[in-house]
Amino acid sequence: MSHYTSTKPFFFFECPACPNGMWYSAVEPGNQIATELPNIEEFDTEDDLAARVDDFVEQPGWYWDCQNRIPYPPNPNPWDKPIDCGEEPEIEPEPERPS
Repeated sequence: MSHYTSTKPFFFFECPACPNGMWYSAVEPGNQIATELPNIEEFDTEDDLAARVDDFVEQPGWYWDCQNRIPYPPNPNPWDKPIDCGEEPEIEPEPERPS
């Protein structure tokens, strides 16, 4: 098993030949990932990861669809899914106050 410890934020893509498909995410500094799979690819930018994912699924722009993009965090690039995707943000109900 291989262990990787992040010293900088990075993105990874793993195992295009896996029976369960692809796996991709972002890793924050100090976090570890462990894998038994030899096909891990590391990317310094989200754009580079997006190009690899889009190439794998054979659909340009697929990664940037809101349901496919890595959320912030762990994505080091801040984005707000509800706002950036045109959805209404979830509003937590006010707690009931004793009368």
